[in-house]
This record gives sequence, structure tokens and C-alpha cells, in this order.
Amino acid sequence: MTETIRVEKPALRRAAYLGAALLAAVLVVALTWAEDLRFAHSAGNMEAVARTLGEGAELRDQSIGSLSFEFVRQEDDLVYFYRGKGWGGDGYGYVWSPARRPGDVLHVEGPWYKFRDDAHQ
Repeated sequence: MTETIRVEKPALRRAAYLGAALLAAVLVVALTWAEDLRFAHSAGNMEAVARTLGEGAELRDQSIGSLSFEFVRQEDDLVYFYRGKGWGGDGYGYVWSPARRPGDVLHVEGPWYKFRDDAHQ
């Protein structure tokens, strides 16, 4: 006689949720890693743009290196490279600031910082 193994539906549901959560975590890590690589590839070209952008100047819908930006804008001595809105709805991007560390940013390397907020739209 063959024995049938019966799996309860709640156990299957939990396994499906766990699999989905694991897949989501892997995707977040992969996307973050990909963004970091694209930034590393693009930083030199981004700096060249930042050095030539005049005070108050703004570029719209720019692709620089491997990254796309909704706008690039100089405000005071900072140049914002605005990528768009993230999953949480906040704006995000990079700031080039060779003279000082801007407020509320995460240091990336050298004069580069990441920001995440709605203030620079």
C-alpha cells in the first residue's frame, strides 16, 4: 500500500511566504549592489558634469555613465543628481560636495554622498 503524505495548507502558505520574503531580500541586495556598481562606473562622468554646471543651472532627464537622472542641479556649492522616487516614495540620489559634508546624507566616497528625501525635487 502506498502511504500518502498530507501537508496542511497553513504550512504550505507559510513556506510560500517565507520563499517570497527570501526572494524579496535577494532582489533588494542585488539591486543595491547593481546601483553601487553603476555609481562606481559613472562617478567620473558625474564629477565632470558637476564641475562644469553653473550656479542655479539645471539639467533634465540626463543619462550620465550608467545612471539616469530626473535632474542635475547646482544649489550653492552642492550639485544634486536626483535619481527619482524610491520604493518608499522618497526622492533619492547623489550629492557632489568637495568642500563640505552636506546635512542628512550618507557618505559614499570622496566628495560623494547619497541622499534620500523629498526636499530636492
